[in-house]
Amino acid sequence: MFRQRPRSLGRRRYSLARLVRANAFDLFQLIRESRYGLGGFALVMLVGMVYIHFAFGLSYAESLYETFRMLTLQSGLAFPRDPGGMALFFLVPLLGLALILDSVFRFGRRLLDKGSRQEGWQVSLASTYQGHVVVCGIGRVGLRVVTHLLAAGHKVVVVEQRWESAFVPRALELKVPVVAGDARSLAVLRQAGVQRASAVVLCIDGDLVNIEVALKVRSLRPGLRVILRVFSDDLDQNLEEAFGRNSVFSASALAAPTFAAAAVSRDVRAVLGLDACALGVVELTIAPESLMSGFARKVEEEYGIRVIEHRNARGKLLPPVAMRQLESGDHVLLLGPLAALDALRQKNVPRSKAHAILGSLPPHGPTRQHHRVIVCGLGKVGYRVVRQLHQQPDPPSIVCIYSERTRQEFVHSLAALDGVTLIEGDARSAALLQDAGLGEAYSVVAVTSDDFVNLQICLSARRARKDVHLVMRLFSDVLVEQFESLFGMRTVYSASALAAPTLAAAGMLGDVRAAFYCGDSLFATDEFALAEGDPLLGSSIRQLRESRDIVAITLCRGGEVATLPAHDLALAEGDALMVLGTLDALAALRAYRAAPAPAARRY
Repeated sequence: MFRQRPRSLGRRRYSLARLVRANAFDLFQLIRESRYGLGGFALVMLVGMVYIHFAFGLSYAESLYETFRMLTLQSGLAFPRDPGGMALFFLVPLLGLALILDSVFRFGRRLLDKGSRQEGWQVSLASTYQGHVVVCGIGRVGLRVVTHLLAAGHKVVVVEQRWESAFVPRALELKVPVVAGDARSLAVLRQAGVQRASAVVLCIDGDLVNIEVALKVRSLRPGLRVILRVFSDDLDQNLEEAFGRNSVFSASALAAPTFAAAAVSRDVRAVLGLDACALGVVELTIAPESLMSGFARKVEEEYGIRVIEHRNARGKLLPPVAMRQLESGDHVLLLGPLAALDALRQKNVPRSKAHAILGSLPPHGPTRQHHRVIVCGLGKVGYRVVRQLHQQPDPPSIVCIYSERTRQEFVHSLAALDGVTLIEGDARSAALLQDAGLGEAYSVVAVTSDDFVNLQICLSARRARKDVHLVMRLFSDVLVEQFESLFGMRTVYSASALAAPTLAAAGMLGDVRAAFYCGDSLFATDEFALAEGDPLLGSSIRQLRESRDIVAITLCRGGEVATLPAHDLALAEGDALMVLGTLDALAALRAYRAAPAPAARRY
């Protein structure tokens, strides 16, 4: 089966070459920090050696040796009679021991004991990185961005102001250098190697802080790719004019479409929010004798969906050829409108071909009897989920339960929407859920910022109505999988897990609008227009799929937008495409289109 997150990164190690370079840098830094103490000690030893050489006629090596003996009061030389020599014999032990204790011993201990100065050692490690991605802020979203980048084979350096953060130890376990400091400081950014980085991803909590850091980064590297995490929609649009298209994202805005789709659908793994419509991503295992058995192309054309990944029952990835068949036990990842995916899911039941004849396929989604969605929690995610539900073509009746700590601007904004009812109170109360219309609800969506509260809400709703559809927000991927198994829920999500793939993909590839994980592959979108001389001109949508492993999501021609365009449609000059593929496939497509092409090059 597919997974929503990359495979475990396993135990990571720094390479020997990197450790050697880091230790060399660390030694240089320690020498700089201890230069006055070490210089004073060297001066004392030099003066003592020169005096003994001329006063006693010893070689320089013997004189240096005797100077070291003087430090421990074990010199065998006769006590001098001249005032300068007498003073030297007294001062060398005193000054030498003081400098040794204060500087030399401390220098040696700091050089050998990296644990005593872990923050400085992290800077030394970061100095060895080149072409890496700098992630500022190692919170819930930032940590997931780091793991996605590492899973894709990219080098990462983290900047985190709060060294005591619970996520710093995890980053250190992954052998990711963590530079402690305020990312708004140019010195800290230099320590993280921004001048050598390939991109910077800003995941700090606080829109203004992220903007300030982005401006500082651009002052160091004007052309560097910068990806920002913000919440405000107005900031999103304005900042993209300064930092480039698809460079500013809201984690809650990226996660909300999936929560909203899951509230009125089943088994949705991710949602691509497009201007024209929302396309869902679901995974299915082909049931024996189901209506989904047969040619994949026929299923795609009949239901208006696309098979974006197909594995047989043994888990082998199958190529996207026209005549491939969907057989019992195959695992498929499907992309399409939510209504089409729901219809297709109903057909994917054992012996559904017989059920179709008898008319006994079960319904999915809200019905006349259960037409209400109860959203519990009105934070950044909950607010956007209500907005997404309200904007659906056939919106359900929406009830939102919020606490007294909710930001009032959210409450006032949603109060102005038709079909949205707001109730203040504790959503864990079964009585309050009943007052909110649990008996008429199709689903209960628990999206507070507290995992335990969300669990309590879902358990309370399940006790009151066993058949109610539950959607729950959690942070931990492990907990998500355990709750799916324990409660039979396929609609448990982590908001940060839904948002992080897009931020990571944007940092790696640039100009990415949306992304999601499927197994070990990171899928992302790309948008481009076809101009004269483009090597894709004249090729069909089917050829793009079979030769490049790229799925066309939308095609705009003459002002009209076609979602999931027909396979046989030929690409023409002026077409604007949005496509979906793995990062490797998208990078290869960009390189193919950018390369100088022979005049007659075609697929």
